[in-house]
Amino acid sequence: MLNLQTLPLSAQWQPHCSPHALKLSNDERWSSLQELQDLLQYHGPLQGRSDGELFQRRRLKVGQSALTMGQTFDGLYVVRLGTLKTMINHADGGVHVLAFPMKGSLLGFDGIYKNTYTSDVVALTDCDLIRIPAAELFAPGRGNNHLEQMAYWACSREITQEQEAYSLTRSVKSEARVARFLQTMSQRFADMGFSPNRFILPMTRRDIGHHLSVTVETVSRAFSALVQQGIISVDFREISILSHDALRNFER
Repeated sequence: MLNLQTLPLSAQWQPHCSPHALKLSNDERWSSLQELQDLLQYHGPLQGRSDGELFQRRRLKVGQSALTMGQTFDGLYVVRLGTLKTMINHADGGVHVLAFPMKGSLLGFDGIYKNTYTSDVVALTDCDLIRIPAAELFAPGRGNNHLEQMAYWACSREITQEQEAYSLTRSVKSEARVARFLQTMSQRFADMGFSPNRFILPMTRRDIGHHLSVTVETVSRAFSALVQQGIISVDFREISILSHDALRNFER
């Protein structure tokens, strides 16, 4: 969140000006509390709301790390733009992809328990993140403030999504997992206001395999079967869903 003590004089609040009239240096970019609430799609009431609060944004290029396993917890991050992958690297060299955070997703909640992040988060596309500092979330004496309300709600949502993804890898046959994954991605794009029928997957087939606990060959086989049955069409990473009903019922 914005700390006026650390800003140069030219970037501080001007007398009798609204928060939106704040002058910031060119290399500093900020988001409002309202933007955070809109991104998280949190519609509940906020206690002690302060619309003058601003939160610093962080830009990432493809392949850059947002968070690394073992890094000291410094706050939560909300995805403003782009797609990332959250993964755990096993001692034997294996990788499991936990999730693909996209616009509106919350990052870093795994760092609260032991004060260190327990997974790696890497940008799959150019990304824009908004940071909610730990000091603001857990400031002594603040109690159930508006940031905590949104953060706890969003943490619960992210955990629920990961549990659903885990159950997906255990409840159906390997190739059917890929069909279920495409259904999930379709709904996520729809939730962001994009077409649920045609979208570009930001992750590779290997990433999908690591997420679903199947081989990359299984992912490719499932895509081919879905194309042959006229359920989807594929152009590199662009997916067009031709029949949502058939996709839901795919049990190969």
